[in-house]
Amino acid sequence: MLMLDDLLHIPTVWSVFAMTSIVALLVAWEEAIEHIRHNTPKPILPVIDSMLAEVGGLGFIGLFLSTIVTGGPLGQIIGNLSENFLGDEELLLETFEFLHTFFFEVGILFFGIAGVVVGAVINRVQKLSEISELALDADGDGEVTLDELADALQVQSMIVDLDGDGVITEEEKIEALRATSDNINSISVIFEDYAMSYTDRAGEQLVCRARMMEQLNLPQTFAIENYFAEIFGRNLEEVVELSPVTWLPLIPLIAIDNSVDLTRDVVSASSSNAFDSCGYFFATPWVLYSTLFLQGLSMVWAVFNFWKFSAIKKMLLPTLVKENTDSEAILLPPRYLDPVLLEKFNSSPSIFNWGEQFFTGGGSKSNPPRNEHEALFGASGSTFPNVYRDSIRFHTWLCVAQIVYSTTQIIFRDATALLLNDCTVGNPDTILPEFLLWSAFVGSSLFQLSLAPLTFLNYSFVTSVEEFVKTDIVKKTIRDAQQIREEEEDLAADMGY
Repeated sequence: MLMLDDLLHIPTVWSVFAMTSIVALLVAWEEAIEHIRHNTPKPILPVIDSMLAEVGGLGFIGLFLSTIVTGGPLGQIIGNLSENFLGDEELLLETFEFLHTFFFEVGILFFGIAGVVVGAVINRVQKLSEISELALDADGDGEVTLDELADALQVQSMIVDLDGDGVITEEEKIEALRATSDNINSISVIFEDYAMSYTDRAGEQLVCRARMMEQLNLPQTFAIENYFAEIFGRNLEEVVELSPVTWLPLIPLIAIDNSVDLTRDVVSASSSNAFDSCGYFFATPWVLYSTLFLQGLSMVWAVFNFWKFSAIKKMLLPTLVKENTDSEAILLPPRYLDPVLLEKFNSSPSIFNWGEQFFTGGGSKSNPPRNEHEALFGASGSTFPNVYRDSIRFHTWLCVAQIVYSTTQIIFRDATALLLNDCTVGNPDTILPEFLLWSAFVGSSLFQLSLAPLTFLNYSFVTSVEEFVKTDIVKKTIRDAQQIREEEEDLAADMGY
């Protein structure tokens, strides 16, 4: 009878083990996908489908490289080019394999971040529904009135009826609105929005609901959370689509850093001679300064996007006020409807005006705003929705690429070299500052990614209210709510209630 030790020395056993492991992974993947689909709201399902399609595309690239390039008919050509120009027949082939692995890691992490955004969206919709039903509906009648909303949000008290005649005119509303708009362009908008509680965010959506119901004559059954869930789903589906153009910004980023390795006949951090490059990412001036510039640009990009969407959102939100604790709540119109406040507002200050004009092909000059809502978009003009949706995608992609490369190719390598004191490294004098600086870069990128969910949610808000209300989604939301109510009534009737 065969003993366990004898079995473990049979090659066939290990072959069966390897194949079984692969099948087990496929089963786990299928089960995970089914679980995600089952627990994802219907409006978000297309986002999951798009992400899965992109993962399949990344898998195809790997298959093509392994069968055609590195292990196929082009392998000899690539080997000859590598030997003639880089002095090593295997160097370029190994670089292809490394870069494919890197692209795959970046793609997977990007979808991981997209998953975090999806989770934030789902959580936002659920919290909005819970808060509106439980926390804000004080009398439990199933309807959140302006007075209940004002009490729950502890809105500020201010005199709106300036002449005290008991009649509040539009002019008095405008004056009150101007009194609450001292910091419409202030950088403090960032901190206010970032620190906002779930209740306050739900209050924003419900104030918006009150405005939509007033303007569009919607029924009381209109669920704003379902409307925004549909909006989030549509925008997320666009954000997670990775066209070939999306990969282009990675070329200079990776080419600059990878040149440090290739100069020393190193392919990647997993190469046997990988430590030869340690310290030279910091010691090579053009690599160091270009990375510093890219990090600074990325941080400014993230903060500006967050500020711009938050500031525009503030201009679009109606303002809920009460004259005193006993008076009725009053819904003031959005700030952008006042020509004076609209003239003061500027979402494209200083150099950002030029940048938006450049990257949008003329921006507001070639695509001028068609209404007061689009006038809020500043220099980007009517191109804002498409341009800034791409801006969110490209910035997230850039941060993910920086995190993956800095972590796997520089930080882990330097950390290993520092722990192994007896190993030979490329530049011992700069390896520690290199490790510390690139760790700081990763921390910066992680902070920028922490802004991504709120940035996306604010973008979705400013492109789906007022002049940008999606009437087809509003009708679908009302129709779905009616259908659910009818199904509940039929079920109750069948059960004899």
